Amino acid sequence: MRRRFALALAAIAVVVASATSAPPMAAAASPLALPATVRVNVAGLGLSRALISTASTLTVTGPDGRTLYTGRGQALARLGVRRGTVSGAAIPQRGTVREELESLRTAIREARLEASGLSVAEVTTVPFELGVLEGDADGTGPPLVAAKAVVGVRFEADAGYLALNGRLFRGALELARDDEGDMIVVNTVATADYLASVVGAEVPASWEPAALAAQAIAARTYLLTHLDRHDAYDLEGDTRDQAYDGLESEAAATIEAVRRTAGIVAPYRGAAISALYSANAGGVTEDSENVFPNALPYLRSVPSPGDEVARLSDWGRSGLDWTRELTPKQLQAYLAARGIDVGEPRTIELLQKTAAGRVVRARVTGSTGSRDIGKDLSRYYFGLKSGLFTVVRRPTADIELVARWEQARLRELDALGATLIGPLSEPVPGSDMEPIEFVVVAYLYRVPDRFVFTGRGFGHGVGMSQWGAQGMALAGASYEQILAHYYRGIALTQVGGG
Repeated sequence: MRRRFALALAAIAVVVASATSAPPMAAAASPLALPATVRVNVAGLGLSRALISTASTLTVTGPDGRTLYTGRGQALARLGVRRGTVSGAAIPQRGTVREELESLRTAIREARLEASGLSVAEVTTVPFELGVLEGDADGTGPPLVAAKAVVGVRFEADAGYLALNGRLFRGALELARDDEGDMIVVNTVATADYLASVVGAEVPASWEPAALAAQAIAARTYLLTHLDRHDAYDLEGDTRDQAYDGLESEAAATIEAVRRTAGIVAPYRGAAISALYSANAGGVTEDSENVFPNALPYLRSVPSPGDEVARLSDWGRSGLDWTRELTPKQLQAYLAARGIDVGEPRTIELLQKTAAGRVVRARVTGSTGSRDIGKDLSRYYFGLKSGLFTVVRRPTADIELVARWEQARLRELDALGATLIGPLSEPVPGSDMEPIEFVVVAYLYRVPDRFVFTGRGFGHGVGMSQWGAQGMALAGASYEQILAHYYRGIALTQVGGG
C-alpha cells in the first residue's frame, strides 16, 4: 500500500508540474452576473409538516405583504389537517408528527368530548393550514391561514437564525410549491452564505485551502448556470444540484474559501461552464458525452491521480475501491424495482467501455429476456458507486474465512444469505501452557452464487474530482492549477459579488 501511495504522489506531482500556469484574471464578462441572494429548496421532495421557529421574534407575512403574526411562537404549516365541528380543535393526522404522541393527544381529546357528553358531528379535512404554537399549548388554536392549497407565506427573524424542523438557516424562509405541486420551504439567503454552506456540505472543511477554494469557484459557477430553472426557487438544496445544509455545514475555512475567491467564476470563451464535479473519479475523469448528452470541450477525460489520497481516509477509501455483491434473486428484485424485468439474471455482459474504462453499454440477460443498459445508467440499475467497474459471476462453491473483527464483511455475508459452516477457535493457554479455554477468532462461510461488481470511484466522474483536487492541493497545486486541470481551456473571471 505504501508503494502504491508513493507512486500516486509521484503521479500527482507530474500533473501539478505539467499544469499550465493560471492565466491572468479576466475582467467581468457582460453576461456573467451573480445574484445577491439565492432561493434554495431546503425541503427535498416535499413536506407534509413544517415547523419554523427562531430564538428571537418571528414575523410571518402573507403573500399580499400583510403581517399575519409577530411574536415568540413557532409557526406550524400542515397538509391534510382534520378538524371536528364541536370545538374547532384540530384532530392531528397520524404521520405528521411522532405517531405515539399524536395518538395519545387524540385519545385525550376524545375522552374530553365523551366526558362532556358531546360528540364530533363532522370531521372535515383542511388541505393546507398554518397556525402558531404558543408556549406549551397542546394545539395551534385558530389557524392563521386555512386554504385549499399551499399559500406562499414568508418567515423572518428579527435577529439570529430561523429553524426548519430543527435545521438552522440564515436569511428568510418561505412556503411554496415545487414543480410537482408539493409543499416545500424555500430559503432566500445571501449568495456568499449559500456558497460557504455548499463548500462545507460537499467536502470536509478540514481539507487544504486550495481544494476548498477550487470547490467554492466550481460551486459558484454551477450556481450561475442553474438559475431560473424552477418557478418558486433557483436550486435544489441537495445532490440534485448542490448539497446545502444551511448553518450546519458552514465553517471558518469554508467562509474563508468563499471570501478569498469572491466573485470568481470559470467561463470558457466568455460563457460560464457547466462546472460538474463528483466525489472521486477513480483515477481518471470522463468525457462529458459518455455520461451526459453533450460533448463539451472543457469537460475532457484527464488523469486524476490525486484520487488515491482517499485511501488514507476511512470514509474516502470506500469511494475509491469498492465491491458490490448480489445473488441472482437479489439482482432480479433490484432491477424489477427500477423497471427492468428479464426474469432471474443469468449473465451480465459489458459490451462497450470508454477509453477511460467506464461502462457505456451493458447487457443483462435473464430467464425471460435481456435488456441493454446505456451510458451512466449502470450505476442506477445495478446500484453502483461509479461506471468504472467490472463484473463476474461467482459459483456457489466459494468458501470464505472471515475474521471475527471484520464486522462489515460479516454483515455483507449475512445479507447475501451465506451459510455458516462453523467457527474457527484458538486455544488460550494457562500458566502451565495448557489451554484453559478456546476463543472464536474467525468464521467459515459457504458463499452463494452471486454477481460480484468491482469498481473504482464515486459519482459520474465528469469534471472536477473532489478527492483529486484535495490530492493536487496536498502536492502543492493552487486552486487555479486544480481548476485548469479538470476544466480544460477555462479563463477564471472576476464578475463581482459573493
